[in-house]
Amino acid sequence: MSQKRTLREKIILTLAGSMVLVYVFVEYIGRPLYMEQKRQEQKIESKILFITKYHEILNQTVYYRKKEQTNQALAVQLSRLFLSPSQPALAAARLQKSLEDKARKTRVNLVQVKTEKTKYMEGLLTVPVRITVKSSLEKLSRFIRMIESDEKFLVVEELAIRRINKKEPEQLESRLLVNGFIQKRKPEKLKTT
Repeated sequence: MSQKRTLREKIILTLAGSMVLVYVFVEYIGRPLYMEQKRQEQKIESKILFITKYHEILNQTVYYRKKEQTNQALAVQLSRLFLSPSQPALAAARLQKSLEDKARKTRVNLVQVKTEKTKYMEGLLTVPVRITVKSSLEKLSRFIRMIESDEKFLVVEELAIRRINKKEPEQLESRLLVNGFIQKRKPEKLKTT
């Protein structure tokens, strides 16, 4: 059956055939190429993001090194403020000697020096030293000022003053409780289950 086709039918069949070829080309060649291109672009973007994050992390190492140096300087500064943390007994002896030196400098007469049991105050270990001194009010105030302005962190926790002699009201007997702090935190209590 051979039929002769008209020019119009030939054009329609040619157009239909070319439409089918374009559809097949787009569906089986164009779309996979387009999808592969999109995947490649996403991979490139993720790698660029990874590299920028990597550089940000590398740049932060300088920040963390500076932070570490600051922390080390702070640790050195704190070690100057606190008594020796190795042994509280040695720290108490050093504190006692320091108080005796300050008494000698301010010409305060030390009557009694007693080291008490260490205790925790505000989470820090303290070495309390109870001292009894005889002096005038002026010398006592200089002595207390020297204690509290010491390079170590010292606190006068208790102060009791009384007159010794009614004839000489300037002569005083004072009891002080001086706390020296050790850079040792209070241990966490173990939980019992």
